[in-house]
Amino acid sequence: MPRQPRLDAAALSLYAIFGPQDVPPETSALALAEAVLRGGATCLQWRDKSPNARAPLSTRLEACAPVQTAARAVGVPLLINDDVDLAAALHADGVHLGQDDLEPQAARSRLGNDAIIGWSIGNAEERSRLLALQSKTPGVVDYIGVGPAYATATKTDAGEALGPEGIAELIRGLDLPAVAIGGIDRTRLPDLAATGVAGIAVISALTRTPDPAAEAAALLHLWQSNDTN
Repeated sequence: MPRQPRLDAAALSLYAIFGPQDVPPETSALALAEAVLRGGATCLQWRDKSPNARAPLSTRLEACAPVQTAARAVGVPLLINDDVDLAAALHADGVHLGQDDLEPQAARSRLGNDAIIGWSIGNAEERSRLLALQSKTPGVVDYIGVGPAYATATKTDAGEALGPEGIAELIRGLDLPAVAIGGIDRTRLPDLAATGVAGIAVISALTRTPDPAAEAAALLHLWQSNDTN
């Protein structure tokens, strides 16, 4: 019998990303997580790009554990960006890796067969690398993040913006669900819905608003209204 997918593609519909650097001073990571989940976020990613990312593992655990508790309370997967040690210690649902991070095969060996593993691609060379990886080790990656869709200030090392056409071209013919990331807000979301991606990954639109729950609800509603997949 074929193995059941580790990740339902619907979980990528509204993929909320944040870390300590994104949490407004008047609130907390837990409050932000609870707000976006209340608004309907279907997946969370903890992306720590603050000085805390270099702290001892116990400190990193303390920062992320409340977010994991909130996600588990509503059955939403929590993935850890880059930090495989943290993901293992938390028994998180999985990790998201960039091209310069730990190789997906090594992360799979460390986290086990049930872990969700995502990988970022942003150009034709990285797409070719993904295809080679899939050929050599089928099933090691569960989904891909594709971007930047638009120019973004939250990832300073991001490549050139792809736009909807570039996103569609990169994922054409791939058999993995994809989530678009980079500069996505309500105004840009409809153009991405026809590209074939399974969902949108959002940072600033959810973390730089006075009402993350309402913004999450609006983004999810707009996505579901426009999604043609």
